[in-house]
Amino acid sequence: MLLSSNFNPAANFSYIVNDRTQRGCENFHSLFSLYRKMKKRKSYFLKYMITYSYFLLGGIVCACLLHFAIVWGNSVISSVIDDMLAGQEIILMDFLPRFILLMLAGFALAFIKQLFLGAYCVRVSGTYRKCVVEKLYRTEYAYLKSENSATVINKLNADIAETENLLSTGIPQIIMDVAALIIYSAYVGSLNVSLLLLIFATYPLVFWIAGKMVKKIRALTGTYRVKSDVMTGIAQDVLSGILVLRSFGLEEHFQGKMHRAAVDLVDNEEQRTRISNNAMLVRKMIQWMPTIICAVYAVVLVGNGALSIGGLLAFVVTLGRLAEAFVGIPFDFVETSVSLVSIRRIEEILHMPDEVGGTQTEGRAGTDVVISLQDICFGYSGETFVLNGLNLCVRAGEHIALVGESGGGKSTIFHLLCAFYRAGSGSYQLYGREIAEWDLQAARARFALVSQDVFLFPTTVEENIAYGNRDASHKEIVEACKKAQIHDFIMTLPQGYQTLVGERGAMLSGGQKQRISIARAILKNAPVLLLDEPTSAIDVETEELIQNALAHVMKGRTCITIAHRLSTVRNADCIYVVSDGKIAECGTHESLLAANGVYAKLYEQS
Repeated sequence: MLLSSNFNPAANFSYIVNDRTQRGCENFHSLFSLYRKMKKRKSYFLKYMITYSYFLLGGIVCACLLHFAIVWGNSVISSVIDDMLAGQEIILMDFLPRFILLMLAGFALAFIKQLFLGAYCVRVSGTYRKCVVEKLYRTEYAYLKSENSATVINKLNADIAETENLLSTGIPQIIMDVAALIIYSAYVGSLNVSLLLLIFATYPLVFWIAGKMVKKIRALTGTYRVKSDVMTGIAQDVLSGILVLRSFGLEEHFQGKMHRAAVDLVDNEEQRTRISNNAMLVRKMIQWMPTIICAVYAVVLVGNGALSIGGLLAFVVTLGRLAEAFVGIPFDFVETSVSLVSIRRIEEILHMPDEVGGTQTEGRAGTDVVISLQDICFGYSGETFVLNGLNLCVRAGEHIALVGESGGGKSTIFHLLCAFYRAGSGSYQLYGREIAEWDLQAARARFALVSQDVFLFPTTVEENIAYGNRDASHKEIVEACKKAQIHDFIMTLPQGYQTLVGERGAMLSGGQKQRISIARAILKNAPVLLLDEPTSAIDVETEELIQNALAHVMKGRTCITIAHRLSTVRNADCIYVVSDGKIAECGTHESLLAANGVYAKLYEQS
């Protein structure tokens, strides 16, 4: 075939790496540029490619043997034709067994080659996908919070699929074409050196044109993934916010956003497809022209007696394969570069910093101070401080409350307590140990969080509650639900504890989800309870149920409550008023009212 069967004008030339301005052959440079970056910085993809390279090597060996078998078959046929034209008697059984043996060997080698390359693709891509998924669980919370979830999902799906394409066709095809080029060039050189020189003189045009094409489509290919992320993000927003969308009549607005994003993506793809179609036509032309020139020259050589008829036939057959390999190599690099941007996007995840923790799993003995924050300064952006010199001390069994205006830093304190973020300066000690000394899982095991924004997984009621303690029995789960004042409601559901709650608990009301989260916290049985506005936006009757449930979970535990509704924390042992990232004042409800300060004003406004 003059044109590779793997060439797909709509899919190829699609995601060329958008890198700095390059000179020379852009297609070669982009691939080798990525390789240099991989060597400078640890590349997981390159690591796994090398780890399982023995599969690739097996495929390469089989491919080379297959090419040798084709060359040998050509030689057999060529010699038979020359002998026949020379008037010699041709006995079929003298060469037919060898030809059949070569054909069978070729089939076997092609089959084994595919087995090796298939195993190589599966091993590398499977290990790479597992590495990326495991990395997400170790990555710093700050990255996961800042990165668009649609982008992460696309990286896990579309980008990894693109790397599989690189492993299954891209890299093997380059290696096979290079091997074919070497073997067939050597064979043509053995037939006639001048033919080989003519081929090498005419085909460099291919590399120049391929480089020009890459340069033309570079501006288009660099934006494809970004536009795809935008489309996925809009679709995700529509599905997750369908209730708000329909309640406020936003259908046309979001349809417009989706339409504009789709038009941008289609326009980009139309331009890329047009260039790809032109590339296919040009590829045929630049493959045919040198082939015709070389074939005509070979006929001239036959006429001059420099090449036999059998040699001409062998050359014509070999020339097609040599031309396919010669033309294919630069375009292989162009098509392979489709996957380079996907690898770069995935490697961005893999090179994100891991959560860093220590090795300690227990606090210091003899201390009754559970939490100690001293001169804590912290800002999400690194420039503006949300907490600025905050001090807080919580003793075992104490119930404290954090109150203040929105944006004062109350929820940020919870993030720091659970080590989702690290303070820029200051000291945070948990049970007498600096948080940096703690194993993060052990530290977080000390906390049970009940948030105003309850998240439930799209599974059963029982499984959502069991996430508080994966080793809990059904009996323990039921007991926790009874304490959380939710058992009776669960028993009214169609499948009871096995009822599916829907995405993010869509089948349940806010109060029901809140009590399920309380049951989950009870089951975790952590010594420190963090309550983040647990009764906000709840009706009076449901609030009473939740307060009764909280009374069970708070017994014998250290409790820290964030509250806007100040009446819910009147009985706290100590109330801390957070303002501008600092503790403005603290004390009991009565003492703070008597002081007539910030808390008294907040209480009047509530």
